[in-house]
Amino acid sequence: MPKKKRKSKKQKEEEELLEIEEEDTRITKEQFDADQLQKDKIDEKNVKVKDSDALKVAESVLDVETKTTLFNLRKRKIIDYMTGVISTGKEANVYHGYAPDGSELAIKIYRTSTNIFKGLQIYIIGDPRFARIKRDQRSFVYAWAKKEFKNLSRAYTAKVTVPKPITCVKDVVVMEFIGKKELPYPLMKDEKLKKPLKTYKEVLDNLELLYHEAGLVHADLSEYNMIYTPKVYFIDISQAVLLDHPYAEIFLFRDIKNITRYFRSLKVDVIEAEELFEKLTGEPLTDRVKAFEF
Repeated sequence: MPKKKRKSKKQKEEEELLEIEEEDTRITKEQFDADQLQKDKIDEKNVKVKDSDALKVAESVLDVETKTTLFNLRKRKIIDYMTGVISTGKEANVYHGYAPDGSELAIKIYRTSTNIFKGLQIYIIGDPRFARIKRDQRSFVYAWAKKEFKNLSRAYTAKVTVPKPITCVKDVVVMEFIGKKELPYPLMKDEKLKKPLKTYKEVLDNLELLYHEAGLVHADLSEYNMIYTPKVYFIDISQAVLLDHPYAEIFLFRDIKNITRYFRSLKVDVIEAEELFEKLTGEPLTDRVKAFEF
């Protein structure tokens, strides 16, 4: 009986891609019709954007390896299907999807085609999780996605109000969707707060839990990285650093100044930034932290 000819790696990859494109129609062109999704959301909120630009940006992260990852997540019954794009950014796009049990998901896909390493080096200095990664773009992005998942997991375990982390594979982070019926709740910056003082105290409670229980500093906290439901959720936590990071105190003071500035603009009687820093850390603010400029 003649021996069966072994398939080359290239043939296997081509067959896997063909399987994704032909059989898994729920995670291909139809479900990634970001243009139509944007139109639906825009019609509902009466906002105008360039639909063709939104489509181009939304599809830019879906290379062959990413589609393969999504396909495998569906085979593992983590994702059932995806409905389209929620938001686009320079580092990642976020998509809405459903799990097999019908629960809504947020699926964050980092770009492997854009060089984001240079601007993020300050967040990984001294972080042991980055000590041995290869310095190529794809390896860095995979490690960065894993860092976000680990940070989310630490925060969630510490009872910080963040989206529940579900899994991370390569450049894809799957988490709880903070919204309803495929529409995300707004960012704090886009919403009029019903009770600003109450919300301010809630932000401080989460900041304290993040610092003391999770052992993390958000490092980019502002009204742009909090969802308002009116419950407060901290999001975009990939750049968060451990407390022994050389810039942890500097990042913390920046976060505090951002929070203080925002709530002061809403006429809330805020704690002064330096006082809040000392209250949180138990240490006075140093000249080094005060003088640092980004």
